[in-house]
Amino acid sequence: MTHDPPRRRRPVRAVRRISPVKVSLAVLISAGAMVVLFAAGIVAERYSRGLPAAGTTAVAGPPVAVVPAGPAPGEAVRDGKFEFAVTRVDCSRTTVVLERLKTTADGKFCVVGLTVRNVGDGAKYFVGQAQKAYDAAGAEYGSDELAGLYANRGVEAFVRRIGPGETATGKLVFDVPKEAVLVTLELHDSPLSGGVRAPLG
Repeated sequence: MTHDPPRRRRPVRAVRRISPVKVSLAVLISAGAMVVLFAAGIVAERYSRGLPAAGTTAVAGPPVAVVPAGPAPGEAVRDGKFEFAVTRVDCSRTTVVLERLKTTADGKFCVVGLTVRNVGDGAKYFVGQAQKAYDAAGAEYGSDELAGLYANRGVEAFVRRIGPGETATGKLVFDVPKEAVLVTLELHDSPLSGGVRAPLG
């Protein structure tokens, strides 16, 4: 008959008491970690929205491209093979006279001085009837051919072929209501071209 050796009992360890100071310190550390995480979340959210974080200065992004403005009054504009420049606008007349001949406006005449330069590689005619004017209300006016003939002293300055590199100078005349204010010309190198706008100032 065998006898097992007696087992030794392990001494029971006393339960350690956690110091109140350590408990408070652990709570503070946990709270601090939560504050840090919360602040990091706010920064991440502001960043995702493209907003600067609180207490920081927004950094300017790349400059926004500026859309160029339209041509200034008198500045050359181009349609097709012609380059145009308005030289003068006179809306003070009610009649246009050529020697003993006279034509009277239904409202008033606006006489527009114009230069036309051929920037193409072939000769081309300028057609006065293809040109238009617009007033501040958007109303459209065609050129008055008879008044234009008188204003150009009997010879329609533009009724000739303009060679490559050459410039022609003449006047367009528009019969408009007395209260109308012309603001824009629509100039064409041919009756079927798209045209280009030129401000009258």
